[in-house]
Formats: sequence, C-alpha cells, structure tokens
Amino acid sequence: MNLFKTVLMCGVISNIVAEIQILINPVNLPENKLPGTELSRAYDKDVAGKPNAYRFLNKTKHFVIDANSGVITATNIFNYETDPTRFLLIVDTGGTMRSVLTINIIDAPEPPDCTADPLFSSGSATFEIAEDHPLFRPIYKVKATDEDTAHGDRLTYSIVTELSGPKRGANSFGVDPVNGVVSLIGDLDFDAGYHTFQLSVRATDSVGLFCQGTIIINIRDVNDEKPLFEPFPMDSINVTEKKPVGDFVARVKATDHDEDSSITYSFKTQQEMFALDPLTGIITVLQSLNLDNPRSSRNYVLEIEARDDGNNTSSYVFTVFVEDVDDPVSCDPYFATGAGVSVSVPENIPSSAFIYAILSRDPDLAQEVELFQLVIAVRSRNSVSLESCVGTVTINIQNVNDESPVLIYRPDAPININENLPVGTKLAKFTATDKDIEDAVHYEFIGTQKAFAIDEDLGDVTVAYPLDYEDETTPKSWVLYVRVYDSERTHSTTGTLTVILRDINDNPPRCSQDIYVIELPENIPVDTTLVSLTCTDRDGTIPNNNISYHLIKDTFSNRTFTLTNNELKIGPTHLDYDNTVFAGMDFKYTLFVRVSDEGIPMLSTIIRIILRVNRINEFNPIGTMMSFTFSVFENSPIDTLVGKITYTDGDWPFNNVHYTIVGGNFGIPPKFYIEPDTGMIKLLDSLDREAVSQYKIAVRITDVANDALPDPLRQRSVTAQVTVHVLNVNDEPPVCTPPHLETQIYANFRGPFTRLNCLDKDSPQDHLSYSIVAGNTDNQFTLWREGAESPFLATRQDFQYDLSQGAQDAVTFQLLIEVTDELGGSAASQLTATATAIIHVLPWTTAQPASSRSPAPTTITTSVLRKISHYWKPDSWFPAALTLTGVLFVMCLYAVAWCLFKDVPAWSRLFPHCHRQQSQPRLTEKEAAQGPSDRNVISIQRPDRGCQDVELLRRENNFNRRHFDFN
Repeated sequence: MNLFKTVLMCGVISNIVAEIQILINPVNLPENKLPGTELSRAYDKDVAGKPNAYRFLNKTKHFVIDANSGVITATNIFNYETDPTRFLLIVDTGGTMRSVLTINIIDAPEPPDCTADPLFSSGSATFEIAEDHPLFRPIYKVKATDEDTAHGDRLTYSIVTELSGPKRGANSFGVDPVNGVVSLIGDLDFDAGYHTFQLSVRATDSVGLFCQGTIIINIRDVNDEKPLFEPFPMDSINVTEKKPVGDFVARVKATDHDEDSSITYSFKTQQEMFALDPLTGIITVLQSLNLDNPRSSRNYVLEIEARDDGNNTSSYVFTVFVEDVDDPVSCDPYFATGAGVSVSVPENIPSSAFIYAILSRDPDLAQEVELFQLVIAVRSRNSVSLESCVGTVTINIQNVNDESPVLIYRPDAPININENLPVGTKLAKFTATDKDIEDAVHYEFIGTQKAFAIDEDLGDVTVAYPLDYEDETTPKSWVLYVRVYDSERTHSTTGTLTVILRDINDNPPRCSQDIYVIELPENIPVDTTLVSLTCTDRDGTIPNNNISYHLIKDTFSNRTFTLTNNELKIGPTHLDYDNTVFAGMDFKYTLFVRVSDEGIPMLSTIIRIILRVNRINEFNPIGTMMSFTFSVFENSPIDTLVGKITYTDGDWPFNNVHYTIVGGNFGIPPKFYIEPDTGMIKLLDSLDREAVSQYKIAVRITDVANDALPDPLRQRSVTAQVTVHVLNVNDEPPVCTPPHLETQIYANFRGPFTRLNCLDKDSPQDHLSYSIVAGNTDNQFTLWREGAESPFLATRQDFQYDLSQGAQDAVTFQLLIEVTDELGGSAASQLTATATAIIHVLPWTTAQPASSRSPAPTTITTSVLRKISHYWKPDSWFPAALTLTGVLFVMCLYAVAWCLFKDVPAWSRLFPHCHRQQSQPRLTEKEAAQGPSDRNVISIQRPDRGCQDVELLRRENNFNRRHFDFN
C-alpha cells in the first residue's frame, strides 16, 4: 500500500515537471481542409527554444509536427466517407510525460457528382424521339452521386432551362425530382417549329449544392398532320356562262405542316361539268355552261378531297355560281340582213292597214324589247327617179305597276347544311325580278325564324343562330317560306326552301374517367380484367357516334396486355415484377388507350392507365448444386475461408439471399460460421482431424425483401448440405506407451527381447522411424523390425562369462530411443518423441558372484529431443515493456477497486479516502528558503497521511515553480 502511494506521488511530481500543453485539443478538422493548415500547437516550457524537441511517438503519414516550434499540420486532404474519422497522436518532447492529441475528421457538405455519364456532364448527350412519343415514357435517367447520401443526404432533380429550336418557348419535358428520369410531359409538334430541345438538368442536395449537365433531344418528324385548304371567299366562286370548255375556273390549294409532304386532289363525287388536275388543283370547264340550255344549272356544289403522303385526308366544299351574260337584241334575219324584206302593197291601201310584222326577240330569258325604231322607205313607181324618204317611228312604252315579282332562281332541292356553321354563313340565294321599270324587289320570311335570316335586298339566306345537331331543342329540318314583294308591297310572290341539318363529327368520345391508377400483385392470373372503359359520343348519327378502342403499346408491354372492345385484360403473358427494364420504369406500366369515333374527321380521346405492380415472392433460391464439399487443413487459423456456396433468386431484387447455418455446427463455440450476405463459410474455432475428420452442416438459404409484405410472411428458403473434410496436418507427435521401459535379460541371450509400443494419431505405423540416439555402448543393441509393425529391441551379442577372468557382474544399460513421424516427409514438419529403455543384463550363472561390490542403484530419467525448425525470439525491449505493462495494469486495477470499495467500511483500511484540505497555510520566508527537497522528503516519510500529503506536495511544488529556479 505504501509502495503504491509512493509510485503515485512520483507520477504526480513527473507530471508537474514535464507537462506538455496542446493549444487546441481536440481538433475538429473539416474533411476538405487543405494540407499545410495549422491545426494546433504543442508547448513544453522545459524544451522551449531547443531544436528538434517535438515529435510524434506513434508514426503517422497524415500529420506532421514541426520539431522546433511544435506546430501540428495535416499532410493531405481527408475524405470523411472513406478515411478514418479519428486520430490519436502522442506528442513527446523527450521527458517522462506525454500528451495525447485527438483529431476528429468532421463531415463537410460536398456537391453532387454528375460525371458518371461523361456525355451528360459535358453537354453532348444526344437522344432522338418521334414527335408522337408517348407521354411520361422515360427518355433518360440522370446518374448523379453524392458521398453525403451515406449520412442521410438526398438529391433532388430539376430542369433549370429548356431551350427549343428553331421555335422558342416550348415547355414539353419534365424530370422526376426523386429518381431523375426525364420524360415527355407535353405535346410535341415538329411542324410547328420544335425540332430540337436542349435541357439543363440539375441535381441538388439538401444544403443547396448541385451539379448539372445537358442533354439534347432531337425530334423526328412524323406525318401526322392533315392537309388544310385555303378557302375561297364565302366558299364560292363565280363564272360566266360563256366560259369556254377547258378554260381555267379556279385553283384549290391545300397546305400540309409536315415537311416534304406532297398533296394530291380529287373530287369526292363524280363531276361531269368540271375537271380537276390531281397535282396542281386547277379546276377547268369540262362541258358548256350556257344557261340558255334548260338542263344547265346556275350553281354547282363541288367537294374536293386532299390527300398527303401519310394517307391523311381532308375535304373542302364550295359552290360554283354560273352568271348570265346579257346578249344583244336580234331581229328576224330576213329583215335585218341584206336588202331586207320587199313587200308589195296596192296603192290604195287604207291607212292603218297591216303592212309587215317585224319580229324581234331578246335571247335573254324574261327580257323584252322596250324601244322600237322603224325605218320605212317609200318609192313611187311612176317616177323616173327613185324617190324615197326615211322616217323613224319611235314608240315609247310607259311603265305601269302591273307586274308581279317573278322568282328567277330558287333552290329546287333541299339544302343539307352541317351543324355548327358560323353565324352569317350563306346557305342559298333567292333571285327575283319585277318587269316594272324602276321597281325593286325585297325578300322576307313568312313567319318568325330564329335559326335563319334573309337579306331584304339581296335575298341571301344565312345562318342566324348556332345550330347544334345534338341539342334536343334544335329541329333537324326546316321549310322556309320566302315572300318576294315590290317596293310598294302591291304585288308579291312566294317561294319555299327546305333546309336539312346534317350531323358532323364535332364531339370526341368522352369516358367516365380520364386516368386510372391501379395496383395489382405480379402473380395475378392471365386474362384478368384490368379495367372496363365506359365511353360515349354525343354525336347524334352513325358513324359519328360509333366508338372504337385502340391500345397504344410499346415494345415492353406489347404482349402483356390485350384490349378487347372496351375491356383491358392481362395477357397473353403475365405480369413480371422481376425485370431490370421494369425496375427502370419504377415498377409501373403507363398505358394509353385511344378511344376514337368513326366520323370524318376522326376524333379521339386518350385514356391514361397507370398500373403499379406489387412484387410477390414467387421463386425459391436456386443453387448450382444441392450439396457442397469443401476441404480445409486442420491447422488453418480462425477466419480461414473454407468455401463459398452461391445461390440465386429470380425475385427482385435479384439474388438477395441470406445464408444461415442451421444444423451440424456443434460445439461451443461452433467450428464454422457463414457470412450471411456472401455465403462464404469460415472457421470460427480450431480443428482437430484426429478428433473429427469430417463435418456435415446444413445451411438454410432464405430470400430477403422479395415481397410487398414484410419479411418473414412470405419468405422462401431451401437447405443445402455442406460436407467439410478436415485435411491432415502433422501436429501430433508420436507417443510411446509406456514412455519408460525397464527389463532384464541374461548375458547369453541374443535376439529380440521386447517390443516398443509407439503410436501417432496422424501417422500410420509404417510412417514412424525409430533410432537409438544415446546409451548404446559399443552398439550392443539394435532395433529389429518386421514389416510395418513397431520394432523389437534386440541384442547384437550375448553377455557370457569372460573365460580368462571369470564371471562378470550384472550390467545396466539405459537406452534413449527417438521416434520420428512422417517418414520420408519434409524434415521441417516432422515431430519426434523419445522413449527410455533400461536393460539389466544378468550373468548366466547359479553361483553368487565373488565380488562384494553392490550394484549401483538405477535411476529412471527421461531425455526429450525436439527438433525446432522455426522459432521466435523477442527483442530485448519486449520483457521491459511487458513488465511495465503489468505494473500499469496492477495500478489501474487498484484504482478501479478503490472507486468501487472506498465507501465500504470493511475495506476502508485498504482503500482510504482522500480528504483534501480547505485552505493551505501561507509559507513563511524561512520555510520557503528550505527548498522543495526537504518537504518532499518529509512527505514521503509520512505515507500514513495518504492523499492529503499528495495534494500538499502538489501545491507546494506549484508555489516553488513560481518563486524558485530549479535549473
């Protein structure tokens, strides 16, 4: 006890004398700090100013301490995720006291890394998609990494900029903020000028650090646009009745937004009056349009169809109006040509008598001659010379309102009009005339018409109200009564016009839901109905309201789903969660069903169906074989790899299996253990082939996290049999039984007299060699061996009387026999043992020997021979270090015992309390002059004061350090 206190006080004195101060301890070093930065500084006043005073006692390549100044710096940049995070450095100045500096590597936020795909990070990642690429189908997945994700950091993906060209302003792409998948979120239109897109995608961590890259998406044109006609004004053109056959009438023109697309034209119905050039769209006259022909019509309705290279069509309907040409007045040709008509009348013809009727006509229908001029020549017969006079009789006709308006043109057949025509669209034209000069005609409906209007002066019938065929309040046909009256409403006439409203395909199909989100397990049977679509079309007639369904498939889901009418079913192949491509799709199908009608143009609605597939544990783990055989040497160290079993699992995540030894691994501790993730079987305890040469263990292989339900509800497992053969290593020396053999023989005996009984647990008998290595004086004994059995000890000669000297005394021989195993093997691996044979040779006589000398007592000794091939010899410092470690361990053990038993009265004598004094008396000058040496001696001479003397000694030394120079 007193010795312990003395050592403790000596340690306190050493601490006072050689204290090393660390300016900053511990040091928190950020992982990205540059090398050479000062971390801390060591200071020891006893070596201040001395060269090469500071050093690290433990070797380190990461930090250095300046030997002169004690400045501590780092030599490299640390990575918190891969390098050690704590260093303990022992600072030494050559004294008896050392200080420990703790340096902690602390984590610093690091930006994400986008260089996993160099094309993406360099801005040259280029992809091409068609302009009809499905929505939300993945195009590219950003591969960004962040070392901080190991500590809970998460990356968020976003599109920073989206540039389109040559037309700007599109916003068609998006990125999943969690997994970084770039997909199409809006419609693409190559023909509108969106040919290429440049996306800048950024990956940002939780503290705002980011990396970004660029992908270029080129759009491939698809012929998906219908030709568009350039309409004529009022959807009509006017030609005269005098238009020659083959003359140009008009040119229809349609444009197609698709690039490099040609258009051909054709009539929807057979035409007899006009011809159409299919390439240029030029319309020419095929037959005469003369209105004087009663069979000729005043208007022709033409419907022209335009078709592009992609078989997309559109049609355009317009009317060709034939205008009447006012022909000149003509008279009877006998009167108007040549000498005219010669009429002979008697001279006494009475006045007002009929002389000649001049016939005149106007080729234009419904027109009459209003002015007549007559030129009459009178010639006398008796006169020699021709006497004539020319006179003009002008007859003016005075107008009287006695004529009723006459309808020149009115539609004879019913007019079929499409619904939804714009208000103001011209449907027909009534044309009337009044023979009365300077009398105008006017038009009105008889009765009130809400849907139509007629121009009072022109007679044009137009749409006055939006017409919807599907509106139940809208009639499907009308009979319009038109009254034509003159300016004074004195005379009038009426006409009728039948208008039939025709349904057009103006309503796309509508379904009860636009999007379906469904969740099913992967083992759902084939032919299971996924969804039944309920869709209708508001159009009132067939085929506009006939609905058809079309499943838009991709290559991955081509054979997984079947659409029959409105039912979407699974099949002909089943759902498969366990697929790498499907994992890239986030384990969900995005299906699109186009619901279309059969009208012209065809209208459709896209239904989106999202099917999330839940994983089901379907497959058992499968191994390369059901039983495995491995071999291991019996002297293999702990943690030696015995073998590895490999099993695969077809469920996603693939090959996620857990290995466990469930049988045959007996013992405490067990002989083997298996790494649960790799299937590597390793040694856990030493082996002894001589005890057990073969082990049969059972390994259970269980799949992990392969089902939507948590483990172990649907876990699958199999068992593999593993046989481990323990290979022999020569680690057992031979053993002789008994190790000490004592026998006696007569001097006249020659030959084998006793057998050695030696065995080796790891070597057969024929692998043991025997030799006499000591005590065989004059080679009087030998080892006699037959076959593989152990040898006999035999004599080479007999021990009879010496004839010249008489009988001999009894003689004792002590033979040392060496037994070596591994006969013929490597000498380094051979083991030896020894056996001692004590042989008493007795003279062959019946008389007592004359000699009175008593035989010396026999002492049984054992000599062990050992061949050492390899040995270890400690350095000279090792025993000293081992002794110091033992002393420190005893001191620490006593300190722990003192903390545990200091308050126990029964142990108070062995573990006294330390009572620290409340106040320290001031030293007088005389006491101070005595110096620290005397007081130290006094303190050491009074160990019974315990910890109080130690505390006093510490305070006195602090006082002396302030007032005395110990140098």
